[in-house]
Amino acid sequence: MMIARIDLFNKKEGVSSDNFRKHLDEHEVNMSQMDGFQKYAQNYVVESTQPSGLGNEDYPRSSERVEAFFKVWFDDQSSAEEASNSNAIDALNRSDMGDLKSVVTKQNIVIPTAEDKGIYKMMQVLKRPADVSPEKFEYEWCKVHAEMVPHTFPGVLGYTQNLVLNRLIAGKSVPYEELPIDGIVEFWFRDKESMDAAFSAPTAIKAIDHARVFIDEISTFTIESH
Repeated sequence: MMIARIDLFNKKEGVSSDNFRKHLDEHEVNMSQMDGFQKYAQNYVVESTQPSGLGNEDYPRSSERVEAFFKVWFDDQSSAEEASNSNAIDALNRSDMGDLKSVVTKQNIVIPTAEDKGIYKMMQVLKRPADVSPEKFEYEWCKVHAEMVPHTFPGVLGYTQNLVLNRLIAGKSVPYEELPIDGIVEFWFRDKESMDAAFSAPTAIKAIDHARVFIDEISTFTIESH
């Protein structure tokens, strides 16, 4: 089981996107000094719209704003959680550039992708309905839905599920109500047209309809990866 901590950044009012990125880039070296660190990736948001075939009426977006996702892989869950006490994360928490919220996840690679540079990437933040338990969400998403995606979305080049195990704000674990995120999707396609075609394909209806069983909100972000 691969453990990954995903940090969600939102820049503060008045901070330019260029300065925001430069500030986050300055912490790149510090990230590698954390105990249990394996690797990490920067994912900057370039667009925040739902793909064709996934209407806002069926799947409303969360009110949570995200400017960037940092994904950091660790040896185990305790290392990912203890990273909150590292100098790198402490500096980001104290920064006046933006706000930082984090989730610790276990990763399920459904369709492997060897390289995402030059490939169109999107990420989706998922929230389950109030009447769906975490156990049911995990089963429906990581078992049933994971088996559907490779056969229903034509042209998909990669698909990874990140199931949330813990939620952190300012380095401290918080209740679900303070950060209601159940999963984060990573999807790779050749280009935007391929993504829209996949979500609009007749075969995709089966998977999109099934998602209503365990998903209440889907917030889609187009990503520029580093």
